[in-house]
Amino acid sequence: MSVKDGVLSLLLESNGEVVSGQDIADRLSCSRMAVSKSVQSLMAEGYDIRASKHYGYSLVSSDVLSDAVLKKAFSIPVYYTPECRSTFFESRSLITAGAEVPFALVAGQQNGGKGRLGRSFFSPIGGVYLSVVLKGHDIPNPDLLTVSASIATADAIEQLTGAECAIKWVNDIYSSGRKVVGILTEGIVNMELGGLDEAIVGIGINLSGNEEDIPEDLRGKMGFLFPAGKAPVSRAELAAAVTDNLLAIQNRDFMDEYRRRCFIIGQDVTVIKPGKGEWPARAFGVDDSGHLLVRYEDGREETLSSGEVTLRI
Repeated sequence: MSVKDGVLSLLLESNGEVVSGQDIADRLSCSRMAVSKSVQSLMAEGYDIRASKHYGYSLVSSDVLSDAVLKKAFSIPVYYTPECRSTFFESRSLITAGAEVPFALVAGQQNGGKGRLGRSFFSPIGGVYLSVVLKGHDIPNPDLLTVSASIATADAIEQLTGAECAIKWVNDIYSSGRKVVGILTEGIVNMELGGLDEAIVGIGINLSGNEEDIPEDLRGKMGFLFPAGKAPVSRAELAAAVTDNLLAIQNRDFMDEYRRRCFIIGQDVTVIKPGKGEWPARAFGVDDSGHLLVRYEDGREETLSSGEVTLRI
């Protein structure tokens, strides 16, 4: 471990309390000058460190991502990359390389985010880009993994930020009428045994940012949880809370909560089936398998397990 990494680790362990430069130097077996240089380097990277000539150093909560920050926040193994194509693709590579499951992967930025139905996922700077890989035997109902991920994410956002969240079937999370979270899940099947080996849950949260950074074709549809200022929580804290919630929710019932959060129930919608057409309908429920129940204008009812719906204004 470098002196700089050691300094950061000790400051993180202190939880905001002041640590003297001499104490840090003694614990790392280095000079006070090496500690001072490391602190200056960390501050240049964005860490909010308060330095007092007579007392020492303290780390103020800041929104910097690093291996050390994430490892302190997460309850399971976590990997960090400053930038990648997609945390989803990076997680696949880690699985192939033999990474122990479960684990999480967090990226500072991603430039090739993957969305549902083969779409790209716009990933603005300042967002939370996370993939969580779970063991198949830790998921009691794989068909409901996407549903559980949406509730786990919405709950974490509300718990840490106070921002109210609602879910658009199946798994898009909205706040203040705009989409602020996208979720994608994928299972990896053992072809010999016929069971689920692992599942990847990719989550992108638009935490804070500027409206003008949103592409014109997405303006009015996509938004930020905190478009006008700094978020009250760091990306590391939010990513860790989402992960903990996702792990915990697998062991409890959650469909009633999902129905409460699903804002299209009772609304007029347009059912879109790619390559087949669009039909006006009314959404009247979600069954215990997470399927949307719709009634078309001719009175015919259907249970949707896939496809897309939009609200009719």
